[in-house]
This record gives sequence, structure tokens and C-alpha cells, in this order.
Amino acid sequence: MRKVILILGMIFLLCGCSEEKVIDHPQELSVNEVLTKLNSEKSDSFLLYLTSDNCYSCEEYEKVIEDLEEEEPFEIYYLKIDLEENDEATLQAMRELDVTIGDIKELPTTYYFYQGNLLKENCKLGYLNKEELREWLKSLHILH
Repeated sequence: MRKVILILGMIFLLCGCSEEKVIDHPQELSVNEVLTKLNSEKSDSFLLYLTSDNCYSCEEYEKVIEDLEEEEPFEIYYLKIDLEENDEATLQAMRELDVTIGDIKELPTTYYFYQGNLLKENCKLGYLNKEELREWLKSLHILH
């Protein structure tokens, strides 16, 4: 009987440890990781925003995202753009990404890739305040 109770206890412990992890903050991706997500056979839908160092609007936008995530958790990724990038492989990957997203006109910019595709209305240029971001995410059915 002790063995049965011990085994059942271990099963409950293992089940409790296997809960799906909820991401509650933006996750950084490299340009190659973004391309991999876009080119995967599964073609998941995901949110991505482009940001850069020394960009006041980008820093403030990240605060908006984190604040909204505290209220209503959602998954979002970011790609930090280095405007002085010299690595040829990274530059080539950025050119490949440009084919999908178009020229980067403003930072921050937020994209919603639906099953690997980017629709024109799923791109938001510039800083969004919390209510603008919330309403857009509701229209995309990411928030309820």
C-alpha cells in the first residue's frame, strides 16, 4: 500500500511540474531566429516588435508592453536593430527579413505575423500607448 501511495505522490509531483510556462515579458530574438519562425512548416502566428538601443520611443514602448502584459499576459518577441551592424551574415539576414516586412521606416514597429504571413493591417509604425496597443491586440484576437 505504501508503494502505491508513494508512486501516486510522485505522479502528482511530476504532473505539477510539467505545466506549460507562460511568457510574461518580451523575448529577444535574433534576425535568424525570426526568419526561422517565419519559414517553419508550422508557420506559427506571433507578435514581433523592432527596437533599437538609444531610442527613447523604443524604451517607452517596452514599458507600455510590460505594463499591459502584467494586466493581460500575452506572448511577444522583439528584434533589436543595430543601425551600425557590420557583420555580413547578419546584414544578409536583415535583407531577407526586409523582403517580408518591407523597409524599416520607423522604430519601434510592431508586426503580427498570422501563420507566417504579414498583412498590411498587421503592422503598426511607431509608439503605441497602452490603450492603442490593447485595442489593436483585441482586434487581432490576442487579448479578449
